[in-house]
Amino acid sequence: MNAMSTNPGTVQSGVGRVPVTAAVINRGAEVLVARRPGGGRHPGAWEFPGGKVEEGETARECLIREMREELGIEVAVGEELARVAYSYPDLAIELIAFSCEIEAGEPRDIGCSEHAWVEPAALDGFELLPADRELLRMLDI
Repeated sequence: MNAMSTNPGTVQSGVGRVPVTAAVINRGAEVLVARRPGGGRHPGAWEFPGGKVEEGETARECLIREMREELGIEVAVGEELARVAYSYPDLAIELIAFSCEIEAGEPRDIGCSEHAWVEPAALDGFELLPADRELLRMLDI
């Protein structure tokens, strides 16, 4: 793990927090981001693709499952890059980011409303979720 961050006023990272994964997938100078569908938490916001770790599942297994469900791709999960503890009004999370590589398939909008390959500097124009924005800052990509 390279980095750890907590937002102001939070308790120690990982304590009482829901573990959530994020895939950092690069294609040349671009990174993959996905837009959350309507109807759930934070509809229309952009994020690094991933999701909640389910009972009995490791963070790496979660990312493999989520990439299939959200984008229809198979990924190889690499090193853990960072952890961000963040408290939303309705949920405290620990966002665990991994470097990932697409092994098979092309991203499709299955569990997200859209996806985009974006140069990191251009992400300023995207409504990224706060935890994902903190992750972006930490990774300096």
